[in-house]
Amino acid sequence: MKNFIELNSVKLPDDFLERRTLRLDKKHYDETRLGEYDLEQYDNDTIFYDVFFDIKNRFLYTIGPPFLNLRKLLFPITYRINNDKRKYELKIVEYYGELIAISKIPLNGIPVNDENIIEFDFNKRFQWRGIVKSNDYEIKPIILTTIQKDTRIQWIKEWVQFYSQRYKVGQTIIYDNDSSNRDDLKAIDDENLFIVAWDFKYGPIRSHANQFCQLGSLNHCRLKFGSNNIIMNFDIDELLYLRNPDLCKYTRKYDLVLFGAYRVPYIKPTPENYSYADFSFRDKAPQQGGIKYFYKPESVKVNNVHDALLERHPQRIYKKLEDIYERISRRYGRSRFIRSLLYLMSFVLRRMFVPMNEGHFFHYTGITNNWKAIYWDRKEETLLSDEHIRFRL
Repeated sequence: MKNFIELNSVKLPDDFLERRTLRLDKKHYDETRLGEYDLEQYDNDTIFYDVFFDIKNRFLYTIGPPFLNLRKLLFPITYRINNDKRKYELKIVEYYGELIAISKIPLNGIPVNDENIIEFDFNKRFQWRGIVKSNDYEIKPIILTTIQKDTRIQWIKEWVQFYSQRYKVGQTIIYDNDSSNRDDLKAIDDENLFIVAWDFKYGPIRSHANQFCQLGSLNHCRLKFGSNNIIMNFDIDELLYLRNPDLCKYTRKYDLVLFGAYRVPYIKPTPENYSYADFSFRDKAPQQGGIKYFYKPESVKVNNVHDALLERHPQRIYKKLEDIYERISRRYGRSRFIRSLLYLMSFVLRRMFVPMNEGHFFHYTGITNNWKAIYWDRKEETLLSDEHIRFRL
């Protein structure tokens, strides 16, 4: 598959004695200590997920998990491009309470060849040398991205088709987390489908503070494929409803557009090989949490799973306004004053939380391989009741 993308990853050498330590001081979902299965999912040796150029070949980027205890061992990190006589110190910024580490290297006139020699020295403890190709991908106006593992191929095909037809998505980028069915995924006949080999440990299921993998994929997509376009962040079990499917209607005014969800429960369907169309009931009340979004990459500083930090706002002021705006948005009613206040705040913040009657996504709990069943069963059967209503996309 010509659109299969491999990475320039950097790992700790096998003979390096230290490894990234787990954050044990952070509370987990159930406030208990992580078990053996959780610990096996922790990424303790990745330094950079990828070393790559942006889509216009103006910057070289590194992106990876936080360094945590490794920082005192591996810094300063120096780099050299194409056998330059000088070495330069790598400046790395960590975001969201040390969940993601990103460096941005301006090339300052250094020509980018088809293949480029990149060298890193980690505090003279070990070195990495790799060949990084120039970024020759075409900028697509609308991109859809997600991370997935072992999802049914038919669901992936239908998901891609839905967003392509309804929202004119020109390129779908799936970060494949070491799936057992990758050959089938690569065999999908779609020139606009890109598969990225994102073969890193996801992180302990019950501990957000030790999960880095998905955050890495979202920021990688923005930095490698984003420019003056639109990127949509929705999972394969999520289908967006938008009364007006013209995304540019929103991005002309806003840099970030957020959506709440209605849960589509697993009311057991008749066919064994079921799909989206076999579910026709959703919860009456909106789902708590789980916001998703689309955005303008050039306006975003860093992506999180359910939100993004915009470039234009100082972080402290932005966070206060953001929190107020989100609280009011979740209590959105018919009050003309509230509507006017939300409009004014969204205009100032350059972000919009779309009212549920105008746009939302459906979260299909049955569209899953149920890989988290060791802790909770997403396919636990729900009985139809007055708490559910019929819907159509």
